Amino acid sequence: MIYKNYIFALVTIFVMFLFVVNVSGLDLNATCNYDINTCDLNDLNTYSTNPDFNFVVSSGIPVYFFYSPNCIHCKNVENYFQSISKDYNLNVKAINRDGTKYELNFFTKVLNDFNSNNFGVPALVINNHIYYGDSEIIKNLPKELEEYKLNKYDFYVPKDTKKPVNFLTVTGLAFADSVNPCELVVLLILLSSVLMKFNSKKKVFQYGLAFIITIYVMYFLIGVVAIFGFKLLGSFVSSSVLYIIFGAIALILGLLNLKDAISYGAGNFVMEVPRSWRPTMKKLLESVSSVWSAIVIAIILAVFLLPCTAGPYVLITGLLAGYSWGIALLWLVYYNFIFSLPMWIILFVVYFGLVKIDTLQRTRDKNIKNLHLVASILLILLGLYLFWLVLF
Repeated sequence: MIYKNYIFALVTIFVMFLFVVNVSGLDLNATCNYDINTCDLNDLNTYSTNPDFNFVVSSGIPVYFFYSPNCIHCKNVENYFQSISKDYNLNVKAINRDGTKYELNFFTKVLNDFNSNNFGVPALVINNHIYYGDSEIIKNLPKELEEYKLNKYDFYVPKDTKKPVNFLTVTGLAFADSVNPCELVVLLILLSSVLMKFNSKKKVFQYGLAFIITIYVMYFLIGVVAIFGFKLLGSFVSSSVLYIIFGAIALILGLLNLKDAISYGAGNFVMEVPRSWRPTMKKLLESVSSVWSAIVIAIILAVFLLPCTAGPYVLITGLLAGYSWGIALLWLVYYNFIFSLPMWIILFVVYFGLVKIDTLQRTRDKNIKNLHLVASILLILLGLYLFWLVLF
């Protein structure tokens, strides 16, 4: 009965994952739904289908107007544009906040430049200033228009934001996660237990295979949920603030791993599975008696391993939340491949008899400080890199 419950839970999580991906793929058409003589529909349509927006300055005073079709206050600003259109030649580029993902991404990028997390509309960007609400816009627009007569300015061009997610950062974090000693010892205990119980390399391979695949799937699903949560958080906090927070977390985790590299267990704790949990974890691994039990125990241990591996995973899912679901999921697939790679290597070298399990266990124990050292270096470098992105 307990196996059925765990299988049901896994299926439920998978269905939720499909739902999240499906919802995130919804896309609406953008419209410039008011008629003023300088509303440049062609440029807006180009931007709606092309993320590489072409900032071509045409005639008229350059204005970015972010609106929503059902926003009453936006209508007030539109009416004001019309009322002054005879006195000022405006070149308004209207961008629907509720339109395509490109329009929302552009709005988000502009907000990040101004260190703002206010997604409210109407919003106006003119002369390197941003104004919110119909009252504030109508109050400040005349002085900006008069300024144009004295010193002509162009459309605001968003900064070329440095991307924190790339091959090096993802690989580095995944590698720091994969060399964590607790991940390696879990699989070694499982393989050793199966070999002693059945004396069969075939069963060692079958149970190990089921265990690794389940760990991969569980961590992937956990990553999807984490990205979804960080995407919600990103609606209230600017990317610069998040990078500072993640950078600080990376530095703290790096220093804690460095502590274990210099003096293992100092402070009565290690950056691994809590010692009080280890007897229970070992009993679970030694109780494996079938492929299905290996799957169920892998699901349970995915939670056991979170305190050991959550640090790098929180960082990578937080960083991936700033990207589209398609890109984020592809990076997540790659990250978890690197994360699980040492387990695959261990499984195959044991199955083909290249190295004995006892030898691998001794090697792991002998190099445990070096493993923490590698993780600490990678995490500290990532933390410094994230701070560099914000400061420079």
